[in-house]
Amino acid sequence: MNTGIWEKIYESMKIPRMDPVLTGFNANIDRIIQVTPALLRSFEQHEVPGFEAILPRLKQSMRYSAADEVFIRELSAYRKLSEHFSCSGNLSMGGQAGIAAMNVKKLIIPSVTCAVPGAGLQTCSLLQEAGVVPLAFESGVTDRPDMPHLIFEYSPGLVPPSEGVVLRNNRFIVSPIHDASTVIIPDASMTLFLEQIRACRRAFLSGYQYLRTEREFVTAAGQIRLIRSVHSLMRTHVECVSNADPDVIAMMFRHILPATDSIGLNERELGMFMHTLRKGDQTSMSLLPSSPVTNVRDAIALADATGVSRVHLHTFGYYIVILKSKTAQPELSQHALLLAAKVTADSAGSGKQVLSREGLMAYAEIRQVFGPDETPGIFKKDDRIVVLVPAYISQNVQKTTGLGDILSSTAFVADMF
Repeated sequence: MNTGIWEKIYESMKIPRMDPVLTGFNANIDRIIQVTPALLRSFEQHEVPGFEAILPRLKQSMRYSAADEVFIRELSAYRKLSEHFSCSGNLSMGGQAGIAAMNVKKLIIPSVTCAVPGAGLQTCSLLQEAGVVPLAFESGVTDRPDMPHLIFEYSPGLVPPSEGVVLRNNRFIVSPIHDASTVIIPDASMTLFLEQIRACRRAFLSGYQYLRTEREFVTAAGQIRLIRSVHSLMRTHVECVSNADPDVIAMMFRHILPATDSIGLNERELGMFMHTLRKGDQTSMSLLPSSPVTNVRDAIALADATGVSRVHLHTFGYYIVILKSKTAQPELSQHALLLAAKVTADSAGSGKQVLSREGLMAYAEIRQVFGPDETPGIFKKDDRIVVLVPAYISQNVQKTTGLGDILSSTAFVADMF
């Protein structure tokens, strides 16, 4: 299984010097609630008003051990549901930009700025307490209430699993639809904003699922290009989300992804973009995992279709980066993945960590098709470089929320591409 080889590779990991980082745009408060048998029964017995419409999606998520998110469009309905859980769970920083900012601030980085147009007071306070500089772009931030997102974390076994599923801890998210203004920087603030981030060399961007119109997507793509323009060494990264509307996915594919340098996504999100690329029906997508070889081929196809320099796929057991041959430094990219894997395993839980069996098997399968690899985990495919590492897995998982954002943001800011 090549366990010894990969343990030595992890031991040889080098941590690079990292420059100031910008994150944006979605940051919020998460209310993290553990799903217990009693809580699940209360859902099934309709004791939680409004939850009966969501319950089938929750059970599907649990049957497949697959993260899922439901957006509630009616704000009054979401408030009523949220109020039911107001005394439950624990509050923490949420949103991809917020989680990424809190995460990378723990690394050896001079400064971290988080652009959060219209964020609430509690969100900004949590960022400030962590040493992150929040940019909210309006003086009335204290008047804007925070609305926690509901994160239901669950362990396997609460519902019968579907056949062929790799059982693991995961989460189901219920959140309100945010306004497009939370993703787009006001025109009047743009000049000052660009000056404030001039020292940054990495920008981890997210929240584009909240845009709705073609004009909003065109505006957001233009702002990504402006962020890229602040310095020749600036690199931008767009982190994707699952279960956005097909029209949103199509406009992200058409406008947002070609405007950036790097894309981060999981296996389900990759499948959504590939269905858009192939003009398929996203409602027919399977929740069962694709093969590692298929994932590599699809990630290369996405990179080619969008023209980006870097695609980072994070899936259960292994992580992949696709790079352009001309600009790649594959060994440095692999060290960034190794660092991200360790940081993520540490964030997931305490206790012993082991190399993922699924990751080792994925490496063997990919090596058989794309190999041989002169350096373990680094392959050449036409004008693309494929970099792979099997994940380290915590044996005592205590959280799953935000792990993808922690992994992706660490790998991005540490990647010298």
